[in-house]
Amino acid sequence: MNESRWAGRIAAGFLCLSVGWAAAQTQGVSRDQILLGYPNDLSGPVAEVGRAVQNGVRMAEEEINAAGGVHGRKLRILVEDNGYDPKKGVLATQKLIQQDKVFAIVMATGTAPAAAALPMVLKAGIPHVCPTTAALMFSTPLERLSFGCYPTNGGMVAGGVKHFMEKERKTRFCAIYQDDDFGAEVLEATEKQLSQGRLKLVESVGYKRGATDFSAQVAKVQGANCDMLLLIATVPPAAAVMQEVQRRNWKVPVLGSATAYDDSLLKLAKDAVEGLYAVAFVGTPNDERAAAPIRDWARRYQARFGQAPTVSSTYGYMFTQVFAEGARLAGPDLTVDSFIKGMESMKGYRTVFGATFGFSPNSHLGVNGGLLYRVESGSWKFLGDL
Repeated sequence: MNESRWAGRIAAGFLCLSVGWAAAQTQGVSRDQILLGYPNDLSGPVAEVGRAVQNGVRMAEEEINAAGGVHGRKLRILVEDNGYDPKKGVLATQKLIQQDKVFAIVMATGTAPAAAALPMVLKAGIPHVCPTTAALMFSTPLERLSFGCYPTNGGMVAGGVKHFMEKERKTRFCAIYQDDDFGAEVLEATEKQLSQGRLKLVESVGYKRGATDFSAQVAKVQGANCDMLLLIATVPPAAAVMQEVQRRNWKVPVLGSATAYDDSLLKLAKDAVEGLYAVAFVGTPNDERAAAPIRDWARRYQARFGQAPTVSSTYGYMFTQVFAEGARLAGPDLTVDSFIKGMESMKGYRTVFGATFGFSPNSHLGVNGGLLYRVESGSWKFLGDL
C-alpha cells in the first residue's frame, strides 16, 4: 500500500475520532441519545394545559424514536414540575441542567417561570427551544441560543384589536390582564395598536397569578362602559372571568389572548364562554371540518391517551418535531453550534397542523400570523385570518 493511501486512511481515522470526541464532549448527547429537559406545570394553575402539552410531546417523542430517532439518536425528554411559578421554574431548570445534564431546555411552560430561568440556561450555554409561551423576549432581541415557536402574544392580540377597531368599529376597549411580564407585553402591543386609531384603553385592571375571585376586576371594567373587553389570561382565570361576566349578565364582546384558546376552556366555563372571541395560530384538532391528516392525528392521540386532544396537545407535538428537525439539519455531529446552524437553516418546515416554521441567523421567531375564532354552540369556530 503506498504512502498516500496510508495517509488518507490515517486522516479518515482522525476525522472519525474527532467527530466522536465532539459528540462525547457535548452535554446531553451520546452515540444513541439526545437528552432534553422540559420544565412543565404539573401542579400549578395551568396544570391541565401542561398535561395536554406533555401528551403531545410524548406522542412526538415516541413517533420520532420509532422511526429511528435523529441520525440514529433517540430523544429522551425529562420532565420537571415548575408549578407555573418563577422560583420553582428556576429550581426545575437548575436540576435539568446541572444534575441531569441535558442538551437543551425545550417547551418550558409559562412566561414567568420560563423568563426567570432563561438567564441560567443562557449562562450554561445550552439551547432554549420552543418555550410554551408566546412572549416576545424568547425571540427578540436576537439571542443565539433562544428560539421562539409561537407568534408573539402581543402581535396576535394586536391583530385582533385591529380587526375590531376596523371591522366592528369598536372604540371603547377595556382590559383585564395577568399582572406580570406576559400581561405587560400584551398591554403594550394593544396600546400601540389602539394609538394608530387615536384610541386609548378606557380602563385596565390586573390580577395576580393564582387568583380565583375576579368580581372586583369585572366590576371595574363594567363600570367604564366598555364596548370591547380584552381578556389577557390563561385558561383558569379566563374561565373565572367569563363566569363573572355571565353572572352579571353583562353583554359585552370579549376577545381572549392566545393563552385562553384551548378546548379545556370550554369544559371549565361551559356556556359562560359562548360568544367569546380568541386569537390563535393553529386550529383545534377536534374540528370535524379539519383536514384528513389532522383528524387522523387526533384519532391516534385518542387511542394513545384515552382522551381527545386539545390545541395545547398540538403545541407539544409540533414543538418536539421542530426541535428534531433542527437536530436533523445539524447533521450527525450534534453540538450546540451545529444545532444553532441547523435551526437557522430551517425554511418552510410545515407541520401536520398547517403551521409553517422557519428561522434564520437574523430571526429566531419561527412563525408569524394569527387566526380569529369564536365560541359557537360550545365549539371554536374559525372566522378568518388576522
